[in-house]
Amino acid sequence: MKKLMLGAVTAVALGASMIPPALATALPIEKDDDVCDDYLGVLKRVTPDDIAGVTERQRVWVTEYCPGRSVLRTEGNAASVRSAIGDNEALAAALRQKGFSASDVFAVKMMGDDTVNLYVHR
Repeated sequence: MKKLMLGAVTAVALGASMIPPALATALPIEKDDDVCDDYLGVLKRVTPDDIAGVTERQRVWVTEYCPGRSVLRTEGNAASVRSAIGDNEALAAALRQKGFSASDVFAVKMMGDDTVNLYVHR
């Protein structure tokens, strides 16, 4: 039985080693910069009314955006709604819980009428 198992394992190992190199490297290796560039996708315009519609803290996600990489604060879509974010108790509380403030918000993605993901960057 052991010889049969050893033979099967050897056959699988030899078969795997015969994969052409082109197939073995078909997927590109992603760098952190590539992931950061594509991570947010297209950012839609968010209004203060959109922000005001979020009233429950459990509907707020806070996600750190590409820590360790320098980002221009004007690249995101949060510049025009940072004061509304700071004035919204649910959003401000969620940010405080994670150690951030409205001034750290880089981008905002609305996920329905009353759910939001705040992307923060220091």
